Amino acid sequence: MKLSKTINSLYAEGAFVWGDYAIEQEKKSGQVVLKLQIGQPDFPPHQLLRKAISEAYLEGKTAYGPPLGFENLRIEVAKEIESYYKNIKISKDNVAITAGGGKLAIGVVCKALINSKDKILVPCYGYPGHFSGISDAGGIWVPYRLDPQLNYDVDIEDLERQIKRTKAKIIFLLSPGNPTGGVISAEMMERIAFLVKKYDLTVVSDEIYRGHVFDGKFISIVDFPKMFERTVIIDGPGKRNCVPGIRIGYIIASKKFIDGPVRKINNVKFSCPPTPEQIGLAKVINNKEVLGYIKKMREEFKRRRDVVVKLLNSIKGVFCPNPGGAFYVFPDIAKTKLTGEQFAKRLLREKNVCVLPGSSFGGGMIDPKLKKPYGTYNIRISIASSLETLQEAIRRMKEFIEGL
Repeated sequence: MKLSKTINSLYAEGAFVWGDYAIEQEKKSGQVVLKLQIGQPDFPPHQLLRKAISEAYLEGKTAYGPPLGFENLRIEVAKEIESYYKNIKISKDNVAITAGGGKLAIGVVCKALINSKDKILVPCYGYPGHFSGISDAGGIWVPYRLDPQLNYDVDIEDLERQIKRTKAKIIFLLSPGNPTGGVISAEMMERIAFLVKKYDLTVVSDEIYRGHVFDGKFISIVDFPKMFERTVIIDGPGKRNCVPGIRIGYIIASKKFIDGPVRKINNVKFSCPPTPEQIGLAKVINNKEVLGYIKKMREEFKRRRDVVVKLLNSIKGVFCPNPGGAFYVFPDIAKTKLTGEQFAKRLLREKNVCVLPGSSFGGGMIDPKLKKPYGTYNIRISIASSLETLQEAIRRMKEFIEGL
């Protein structure tokens, strides 16, 4: 059979590829691999959520639902996320539910906004799901720089240069970020909002990690005047509610955008989101116990962040910026003289520790300063494991580097 040429333009997510490598290494070594490659909270879902979803299945509530999701869940999602914003009101009419998690929500939004050969600005380093969503819709992703000296905040001068150079009309934001954990500061977000209005851009703001901001409060581009009508927001319960495997996503935007293109694309792509999961989420996502659980989880990730960054920066040859959110660190290991790919392969083989090479998050794009792909000399470490596991992994990493 002849395969589609578009297959080659898709950008597979490295976390799942390296997860397979880790399983292979366990078989070869006969030892447990410390798996720090996947962005999955190690907290179980709150018991109330588990119970609510289970009951929906046991009661046989598995029929089709509407393409935009059940109204009661859309109402509850609007209530939940509105609490994160400063100045805007969100109603169910601004919310669509998707199957396939945030990744398919990205795909729906890209299909609605992007024409063939459109140039789309993405943060670099960035999430592979953005790259694939853009290419699947026929677009071309172009990087703007995140500054490691500013803990991976946006390099605003580079962003404006790329807007002028590419004539792009869509920009992706990701804050807190994956793979960096970087958070866009209020000052930088205000400057981005100015550029968006100056150059008449549309924003796709991925806010999947909104519940994991460690220092200060979550800031969105829609907190600034007249930005909501220019913005489509990607969100979902996977990270906050510890349910990445139920594959539910949220799209938040104007009523016109939700009721028009999103309704149609949802219908075409997946008919409707999964029914039992929606029923369970609607019952509990605004429960005080569940919201308190998210806060407790955030505090634990912050504690791990503080320990991990300190330990990594104590290793000769490693520089680790201090992430403001999510549950990742993205250290620079250039002084080891190994690329992230070489480092990750040897660390897995020699020390049974699995991390991701930073080039997994560069989209194959070339860093004009290094003349090499973005992320060549970085690795991503997920801190969504116990502190004891993280400390042992970094001990092995230090031993590995000292033995080079």
